[in-house]
Amino acid sequence: MNKKNLQSRYQKVIIKLVNGKSLDGYLFGFSPIMTKLHYIEVDKSGEEHASKLDAQDIAYIGMQDSKDASPERPTKLLHMDELKVVTVHSESFRVMALPPATHALGFFAIGKDSDFPFQRIFFYDHGIRLQEKPDRLGDLLVDQAIVSAEDIERALKEHSQKVLPIGTILKEHGKLRDKELDHAVNLQHKSKMKLGDLLVDQDLVTITDVEQALEEQAEHQKSSKEDKPLGHILVNQGKVQRADIDSALLVQSRRRMRLGELLIEAGLITDSDLQFALEEQKVRGQRIGEILLNSQIISEDQLLSALAKKFRLPTLDLDEYEINSMASFEVGPDIIEKYQVLPIDSDHRSITIALADPMGLDAYDGISFKTGKKVNEVLVKTSQLKAHLEQMMYEEIDSDELDVEFVHQEDLEEEEPIDELEISQSAKESPIIRLVNRLIRSGLRKKASDIHILPQAKKITLAYRTNGELISENALDKSLHRQIAARIKILSGMDISEQRLPQDGRLILKEGKHTYEFRVSCIPNTFGESLVLRVLSKEVAADLDTLGLRDEDMKQLAVMSRKPFGLILVTGPTGSGKSTTLFAVLKSISDLPAHILTIEDPVESEIEGANQIQVHQKIGMTFARILRNVLRHDPDIIMIGEMRDAETAEIGIEAALTGHLMLSTLHTNSAVDTIIRLNDLGIPNYLIAPALLGIISQNLLKKLCPDCRREIDKSDPSFTMIRDLGLEEPEHLYEKVGCDNCDQSGYTGRVMLYEFLVVNEAIRQAIHDGISGGELKKIAMENGLQPKSVHALKMAAAGEIDHHDFIYSLV
Repeated sequence: MNKKNLQSRYQKVIIKLVNGKSLDGYLFGFSPIMTKLHYIEVDKSGEEHASKLDAQDIAYIGMQDSKDASPERPTKLLHMDELKVVTVHSESFRVMALPPATHALGFFAIGKDSDFPFQRIFFYDHGIRLQEKPDRLGDLLVDQAIVSAEDIERALKEHSQKVLPIGTILKEHGKLRDKELDHAVNLQHKSKMKLGDLLVDQDLVTITDVEQALEEQAEHQKSSKEDKPLGHILVNQGKVQRADIDSALLVQSRRRMRLGELLIEAGLITDSDLQFALEEQKVRGQRIGEILLNSQIISEDQLLSALAKKFRLPTLDLDEYEINSMASFEVGPDIIEKYQVLPIDSDHRSITIALADPMGLDAYDGISFKTGKKVNEVLVKTSQLKAHLEQMMYEEIDSDELDVEFVHQEDLEEEEPIDELEISQSAKESPIIRLVNRLIRSGLRKKASDIHILPQAKKITLAYRTNGELISENALDKSLHRQIAARIKILSGMDISEQRLPQDGRLILKEGKHTYEFRVSCIPNTFGESLVLRVLSKEVAADLDTLGLRDEDMKQLAVMSRKPFGLILVTGPTGSGKSTTLFAVLKSISDLPAHILTIEDPVESEIEGANQIQVHQKIGMTFARILRNVLRHDPDIIMIGEMRDAETAEIGIEAALTGHLMLSTLHTNSAVDTIIRLNDLGIPNYLIAPALLGIISQNLLKKLCPDCRREIDKSDPSFTMIRDLGLEEPEHLYEKVGCDNCDQSGYTGRVMLYEFLVVNEAIRQAIHDGISGGELKKIAMENGLQPKSVHALKMAAAGEIDHHDFIYSLV
């Protein structure tokens, strides 16, 4: 097809790519919503080369005169905005722009002046770094009837002194000469040049050399999807030396330096000179928006609306937006603090920042350079931005003060030493590493018992179980899930390549003098791998008198735990504090001249003087096998983490009958139900009766905050339910409220609800005779058992638990 036919059927264009390269050719069938464009280039020999261009790779398309081009009608011009558009390459255009069409990837514009190089131009949104209406902010506010002309005039009187440049102020005070200022300005100008332009400016390479290197860079990116630095290409081609590149990069590194910083670096002024000039600059003027706001002539919402219209930027309510935590990790706290912007979202191509000052082009450059992504901007209120930045920087400082170390323990059969992986707090580390660290630290600060990372269809839900209640914290971007899961699986000793089967792992975290162990469960679900980290404190066990036992029960347990043989059981659902109770008992008798052995999965708390053994199912070290062997290890007291099977229960009962004090746990809901559970494990009553010393059945309930709890009205249905159950009606019942002392939750920790069955001769005979269920409970109550329902009612009446939690405990 000849050139004449091309011009009749195709649109002649000049396309500027995001990577800086320009294409001169033709487009076929262009539409603002197309993601793939049909492009034809004609070489010098007249041969046509057709290809498809990705819209994401294009900054703008300049369209040349075409046969069917029609002049813009005056009525159409009335609906166009006059704009100054600055592209990602720092090219500036003065145009008349049409409003973006629905689903369009950008907008059309025509040149404002007659010497505009294109008949019309299409700007892609991702190719723009700034678009601004020339209208003054004050005029916009008047047009929108937000303020009157008189308000503006009054404000401008305060703004009468123009803000002078730092250089001018320094010259006025004799700190700087014209020649020195010109040199610094020239250096600042060079710092804004691209690397290729700098090398050409220094006569190190030619323009042709740079163009060839850019073509090789584009080909490499197209084939490998990875960026190759321009400097590396020029060095490999033998065009320049490495030292030349380093020198140019040093100049370019000053890109983010302000003029004052450059003057200090050059030794032309001192820090005190610059500070004096900055204070002088502040005195001489403020921006009109700041003056109107400070004078309470307009509100923040009104200023935000006017700025959004002037700069054609979207606005956002930061308090209602789910911020993607990953965005701030990519940018880093140093850049965030320097430019006072808040990264709020990120994907593989772009990063979105919230800002209150739309003129922050330095922030655009710094973030784009750091992340290698297109920067999208949204406007927010200054007060919201300041509050969120303060909170983020507080968390960053709090996080940096923690000295955290993960210890990854390999399986015992590998016979390898512990491999310690110290997690540095530097912002230069991988963002995923820092994100996982923060998720875990946040759980520890909240005193959570479990950390849940749950993938959903479009997000990752992060939740912490605190005081027994699972509370969703926030949501993370779904694209982060595989990386987060891989990081945790590596730390937990799991197989990161296995994503179809459930896996269990564990990791130890050292935080200063504190040590925590995490039991990690990974289970595949519809949307990925669900991860739950159970937090186990490695600190020394709690004291017996901190459990919340009644005085008479404490004395009974103290006597029972010093008997030479017998079985003490602690029962309850998962997470009810059974292990804590057992460890408190062991700690109370650790001073005895006795050999104490524990068999646990995993070892949860360290007991001084105890021989603690870890179960390893993979290599056959089960509860039963270890228990069978330790009986030949001359123990006096044995604690088994759980009687999970008939073999373990049988060996444990036999040990209790042959001169050993046994302590263990079972999953039952009441003390008398424990007898039935032992029967189910194959233990006959004639062995249970002589072996059993006592049973503590317990649950954990949320403790009401004493500073904000509120008494409920006597007409509440809870009082009626208590009477119907035949319980004594209390004088008062309470409910949660929420205050600053309890983080608005209404609760401060948890309390233990329990019943303690002390096996005396009457109860032992009843068990031997096969009595169970309600009849056994009746005998137990006659012999001193206080049921959970009575204990719960006393705590509710004393204001320790919410009346709803009391009713729940009866179910």
